[in-house]
Amino acid sequence: MRVLAGVVTGAVLAFSGLGSATAAPVPDAPVRQESTQGGGLAAAARNVELRKTVPDTVGAISVNFVQYRHRDVMFVSGTFGLKTYDVTRQDEPKLLDHLTKQELALPGDDPAQRFWENEDVTVDPKRKLVFLARERSAFGRQPGNERPTGVYIISAADPGKLELLNFASMGTGHITTCINDCQYLWTTGYDGTPSNDPDTYRRSGKVFVTDLRDPRNPKTLTTYVDLNRNQGETHMTHDVQVDADGVAWVAGTGGTRGYYTRGRHRDPLTGRAREATPYNPVPYAGGAAPKLDMPTSFSHNSFRPVGDTVKDGPKPTRENPAGSLLLHTEEAFDSPTCKDQGRFVISSLQGSTHGESWRATPDKPFTLKTVGIWSPDDQEGTLPGPDVFCSAHYFDVQKRIVAYSWYEQGTRFLDISDPTKPIQVAYWRPEGAVSWAPYFHRDRVYVADFGRGVEVLKLTKGAYDAQETHTNVQLRTEPVREAVRNADSPRKRLPLAPDPDYGYGCPMLRGGGCGEGSACC
Repeated sequence: MRVLAGVVTGAVLAFSGLGSATAAPVPDAPVRQESTQGGGLAAAARNVELRKTVPDTVGAISVNFVQYRHRDVMFVSGTFGLKTYDVTRQDEPKLLDHLTKQELALPGDDPAQRFWENEDVTVDPKRKLVFLARERSAFGRQPGNERPTGVYIISAADPGKLELLNFASMGTGHITTCINDCQYLWTTGYDGTPSNDPDTYRRSGKVFVTDLRDPRNPKTLTTYVDLNRNQGETHMTHDVQVDADGVAWVAGTGGTRGYYTRGRHRDPLTGRAREATPYNPVPYAGGAAPKLDMPTSFSHNSFRPVGDTVKDGPKPTRENPAGSLLLHTEEAFDSPTCKDQGRFVISSLQGSTHGESWRATPDKPFTLKTVGIWSPDDQEGTLPGPDVFCSAHYFDVQKRIVAYSWYEQGTRFLDISDPTKPIQVAYWRPEGAVSWAPYFHRDRVYVADFGRGVEVLKLTKGAYDAQETHTNVQLRTEPVREAVRNADSPRKRLPLAPDPDYGYGCPMLRGGGCGEGSACC
């Protein structure tokens, strides 16, 4: 591991100008012995096989993949820093390198505490660069003190020899995303200051834009994207996903909105055609889901099936043609089974392409039409409340099946062929699960489980048979074969606590070097 000389010094100079800135399980599919590692009980599973649990990855948050000639490489970001693995043999990941949290620490950090958070690791597959977003609570930084935020830029030209190139300081550091082939970054998250702060730079509710054409000299611009996103009022941005047509979708409070970032397009707000850029994009479509379907209006992340990804999304129909649907997530924790909130919502983008969301106000709000909704509530494999963390989180899509993380309700697999009736065709909910994000890679699913580490799953034939016949995995009503859990062997649960800034929108782990009963990451 090499850390480029001068990176830390440059970071210090940059800061000076910006300021502080689970019911008893019912096994149904072949499950290897590894599935019982959490508490000696088999996982609650159906139509899923556990192939491997990757050692030393507890605290995993996000995963990405890049192909190096004839070698597949997996990048795993977590509280431990960044790790690379050779996954050419999918069930036998081989560790290549580890950029440790000690190497990511900046002056004033406590390297013994956790790196946080980089919720969706971004990789430039052409230049082999990796980008890690740093949150204000990284390394146990507490409110009231200097808490640097921004993005680490790492060379993975040799995935077995990661090299830290630079740190781009900016006013947030929750998630960063490549725009225009990674020539620019859009970085999102709450910056911790009041929304009525007169200093625009310090106001929450915007996307920070960084020019990355020279990765050794990143430049964060003074212009911002996606302002006034919640029915015309300022509020937090959260995640950006770029679809196959190059439209960048920004999720956060107030829904999900898409922007053109290159090419000439008609601006619906002016009626004139102009050139779209990452720092002055052209609004395309989107908005909030109705309150009845997404009560908090907090859209966590999204996916629009279009172009060569249409085959992964719902089957296009006359009512919902290709490119007209938006899949997005509500992250919310007030319903332990996700009955009332924290659900998966499929919305129609029709009727939102003329700037409706950008013209909306609290008195005249705009919402998208809901096409379909799904949640684990009253589904087979669901753990009853009231002390369960249930919320839709990250998802991935392949061949009309959504792999979906629901925290303690595990990883669910939904057939979305009919967007009006998403159904569950498989699930994986092991003991101690905190499913953060699943990723399809070839015929495997790699799950970043915060409590268990990275797990390699494979859907069995039963899942695809259920999809083919559109047969929902039925809720079991007969008595569970397992004995009731012994009082001396309670269900293992992570000691989750609310993040000091986000609350339970981004739960943190108690203890772990933070002091008895305290929370830090």
